[in-house]
Amino acid sequence: MVDFSLSTEERQIRDTVRAFITKEVMPLEAEVLRNERAGAPAIDRDVLAELRAKARKSGFWGVSTPEEYGGMNLGAVMTAILTMETGRTFVPFTFGGAADNILYHCDEEQKREYLVPTIEGRRRSCFAITEPGAGSDARNIRTRAVRDGDDWVINGEKTFITGGNEADFVMVFAVTDPEKGADGGVTCFLADRDMGWKSEPIPTMGQWGPASLVFDDVRVPARNVLGEVGQGYPLAMRWIGRGRYL
Repeated sequence: MVDFSLSTEERQIRDTVRAFITKEVMPLEAEVLRNERAGAPAIDRDVLAELRAKARKSGFWGVSTPEEYGGMNLGAVMTAILTMETGRTFVPFTFGGAADNILYHCDEEQKREYLVPTIEGRRRSCFAITEPGAGSDARNIRTRAVRDGDDWVINGEKTFITGGNEADFVMVFAVTDPEKGADGGVTCFLADRDMGWKSEPIPTMGQWGPASLVFDDVRVPARNVLGEVGQGYPLAMRWIGRGRYL
């Protein structure tokens, strides 16, 4: 028989977070609704930064981030519990100090340029695999990346990308070997916005704010491959897997 009850420590952390959400975040709901009706961002970035600073003083920073990067490394169960607690309000609040799980596959240079600044809140990322013709089946992606000297040239479109309008870099998945497809022919690239990709907002209800990303001969240095060439699909499934359980 499996015991699914929370430990004393888990209950204490849950209750602390619940109290924080009730006291500091829920009072902003009326303001969020006013902002949405006015077509403005749901929560001002300075307000969000202030909330995260308060949370950090309470000890909540980098909930699932490894301790070597200053995080709490609470693990999957505790991360899910905290996600449920923040889900008690529609205010789009998340604890700071986090980075996409697949960014930990960066090499040392990439960690300095992408991972650490993202954890510290100085950079914003987005994950781009979904396309107009490849939604539920990611194996059907058509965005192409072709090697040209020391660069890869990317062409294609991604759609319904969360955070795509705000991100300054994207983890974009493109086909690098059409014959292999998902089984060794998809690669993940770290592409800065100033490399040339563009985003367009997709109108939706509420503040989800997804984007369409367009890559038109975007040149990405070979050093910006995340992981290994051809091994992007397993990285994508690792990212999606974490999102599914949360």
